[in-house]
Amino acid sequence: MSKTDKLPDYIVTEEEYQAELASGLTKDEVMKPGTYKARRSPWAEKLKNAKKVKVSIYLDEDVVSYFRNRAERPNAAPYQTQINNELRKVMENGDTATTENDILNNKTFLKALKKKLETV
Repeated sequence: MSKTDKLPDYIVTEEEYQAELASGLTKDEVMKPGTYKARRSPWAEKLKNAKKVKVSIYLDEDVVSYFRNRAERPNAAPYQTQINNELRKVMENGDTATTENDILNNKTFLKALKKKLETV
């Protein structure tokens, strides 16, 4: 649906209002009688246009904790976005290219490897 598609109005009757109050909710927790205009969430439209697909997967707890902790940093992307970005890197670079490049550019590893090879 586009922004021009009209959403139906939401109507709260006096009876519905009183029933909510009778159920134990306070006046601050219920909508007062009247007609309310609904609007589409701009966030939902962004997701739709971004061609995102909702999936349900099981990840190791420590993996999720790692990304959630990273997401708590100031100005950090949400953890799901970070996971998506890391998966995209693997997809675009190939699953072995990233690992090989990381190892071949890791000076600490190369020094330790050189030292180990000298003892053989």
